Amino acid sequence: MRESSWERILVVLSRWRVDIAWLGLLVLPWVHPTRGSICLGLPALVAGVALRVWARGHLERAETVTTTGPYAHVRHPLYVGSFLIALGFAVMTGLYALPIVVVGAFVAMYVPKALREEAYLRRRFGAAYADYAARVGAVIPWRDGPRAPAPTQSLFAWRRVIGHREWHTWVGVAALLAVLCGLAAGDPRHPTTGSPRVAHRKHHGGVHASQWDASLTR
Repeated sequence: MRESSWERILVVLSRWRVDIAWLGLLVLPWVHPTRGSICLGLPALVAGVALRVWARGHLERAETVTTTGPYAHVRHPLYVGSFLIALGFAVMTGLYALPIVVVGAFVAMYVPKALREEAYLRRRFGAAYADYAARVGAVIPWRDGPRAPAPTQSLFAWRRVIGHREWHTWVGVAALLAVLCGLAAGDPRHPTTGSPRVAHRKHHGGVHASQWDASLTR
């Protein structure tokens, strides 16, 4: 009875993770991204997108135990990629506490999902998955490390990336990145050459220069 209750809790937490993630948009009115914060978070964002593409290109869902590509190093590269994307965006917002919140939120949302997924894979593939899990860490590379792919297992293919609809992630990332870049561009702490503040400087600079020129002609 205790086990079934625990499984029901895992189901609720894992299924609602995407809906809970959308709550992150509620912080947008308080974010203050800058060009510096965007540049600081961009490497994690790009790494996360690339890792997810790499993983999608190797994943044969529910057909076999995928052990090639990033799956040769960690068992859940898609989750690691999603974490890096969220962490990158959190850094870009300029809200110093948000990266810590992202770490806690990912633990709460993705650990239950990973536990359910692993339980399913152990039931479906038995010893094959148990051996794989014994060799490869969940989210951190460890132990024996990667092995050569099986002869029957295909390598990276873009058809899998498209088939898994990874482009949905690209659209979401591009949209949110555009919003943050737009906010950073309008930040008064980074005035453009056409801003009143810069124009004011130019005006006074011109006055000083003309006065200096006039003094030379006297």
